[in-house]
Amino acid sequence: MKVIIAEKKFRELLIPTILIAMALNITAIVDASFVATYVSADAQAALQVLEPLVLLVTVFEWFFGLGGQILALNRKAEFDTEGSNHYFTLSIIATIAISLILAIFCLMFPDYVMAILHCRADLAPLAKSYGFYFFISMPISVTLAVLSQYIRVDGQPNLSSALIVVANLINIILNFVFLDLMHMGIEGSSLGLLIGYSVGLICSILYFISPKRTFRFSFGNVPIKKWFKSFAEMLKIGFPGASIGIFDLLLIEIMNVVLEAVMGKPGLNAYNVCTNALLIISILVVGISETLSSIVPVYYTHNDYLNLNHLIKRSLLATTICAIVFIALIWISPDTILMFFSLTDNAAADQIRNALKIFSLSFLPFVLSTLLIFYYEAIERTVVSTIISLISTFLGPLVLTFALYPIIGVDGIWLSFPLGTVLAITVAWIYVKIIERKEKEYSGPFFIKKDLIQKTRNYTIESVNDATRTEMMEHLKTLDLDDSSTETIVKLIDEIFKFNNNDVAMEVLIVDYDDNITINIKDEGKKNIWENISKDLLDNKSIKFTEVLGFNNTEYVIDKS
Repeated sequence: MKVIIAEKKFRELLIPTILIAMALNITAIVDASFVATYVSADAQAALQVLEPLVLLVTVFEWFFGLGGQILALNRKAEFDTEGSNHYFTLSIIATIAISLILAIFCLMFPDYVMAILHCRADLAPLAKSYGFYFFISMPISVTLAVLSQYIRVDGQPNLSSALIVVANLINIILNFVFLDLMHMGIEGSSLGLLIGYSVGLICSILYFISPKRTFRFSFGNVPIKKWFKSFAEMLKIGFPGASIGIFDLLLIEIMNVVLEAVMGKPGLNAYNVCTNALLIISILVVGISETLSSIVPVYYTHNDYLNLNHLIKRSLLATTICAIVFIALIWISPDTILMFFSLTDNAAADQIRNALKIFSLSFLPFVLSTLLIFYYEAIERTVVSTIISLISTFLGPLVLTFALYPIIGVDGIWLSFPLGTVLAITVAWIYVKIIERKEKEYSGPFFIKKDLIQKTRNYTIESVNDATRTEMMEHLKTLDLDDSSTETIVKLIDEIFKFNNNDVAMEVLIVDYDDNITINIKDEGKKNIWENISKDLLDNKSIKFTEVLGFNNTEYVIDKS
């Protein structure tokens, strides 16, 4: 069978997702580069002190953007439009409210924030100068990032891309203007960030006036108790992805103290280069993983294992290639990275090169761990997802740092990162095996219902007279459907072709459950077919229609009884 819609949707969502993943990451990299070039190495070290707050903004994006999005998409796949809009509304409100509280706290108590971040006295003035505009930008940048997540999966990936491109392009241009031409100092870099993301958020108004959007604000007569319950559910689903940022935040906070004690400022600079190198590859890896997690809920809900298998293989291959290429680049020419931060002639350049090479070995296991974190989050297996995140991004590197440093010195600190990620994957594999024994209907690391594999058929029909359609009808005969049900299927497919002037391809999934047979049809044709379909099909309570991820989703359930 040809995989048309899933493949096309993956490619369509990939670039916008990478750009969203890039949003805050590239900002940190660009700001660090400009600050190192036009201000000083101390200014760059000050940015490393503030890195936990940059990660905290990303945490909000994954909590409310990714967690809310997965729940909203699941409800759409289950034909619950009101439930989908409920999660959309809640995630936007929560994003604005909580990020505003954080920004106000940071602005009112900057000295306390510096103390929490263990900022050195000589770096505090630089960190506070950058922090002023950065604190103001936090609710703006995180709201734009969360909103872009929804726009991306709402059939408007180009608009989502444009918002992020505009915000980051303005930030880069203004960094040059404020630091090089106007000599504003470190605060000029964060002012460019504030202006860039403000313009991006203003441009997001285009989404709210778009007739194409399917996510809408819905307040209704929902009890307060349900809002809190939904909020808790969103935090639960969003936690594994968000925990990457949370544990990174904690680890960076601790490692900053450890490295400063062991190596001084060179340690902070080396760690800054390593974390920024990881940010560069994570733009691609997290972008691909988030793309997978946006599509998986729809196909996993329908037990469409053919498309799931294709998407997983495609994602794993792409991320692995990215990691291998980047590791090779660092080992062959580490100065390519150091030059970006003006550290090639630094007195500690050799130490930084060595740290970067060893640290880069973590990129390959990082690919698999990140992919699994987002996949398990998408299918709502939050425990195993959290296990991988906790060990790979916090406990593994932290414990191994204190275990290896007394034995092999500073190299042990950098080696703890790849070994910690390998440890996380190993523990997760053991946990999945334990779950397989308890929940015997599932098989393999991706939790496939093994008894349904033989009962599932996929067909791609590209025309009215497609031979695949004849093959599908022959399969339906083997399921002993009554004539009425068969006629309904034929009429439904014909109506979709007719509505699209025969210019449409559709993926048909047929699953033989114990008590019913479910026929799921996905197509990228004209929207709102239910407004033009025959009355007898529209009145058939066994047929449901919805739009999800920018394609039409039609389901016909035939009760075997």
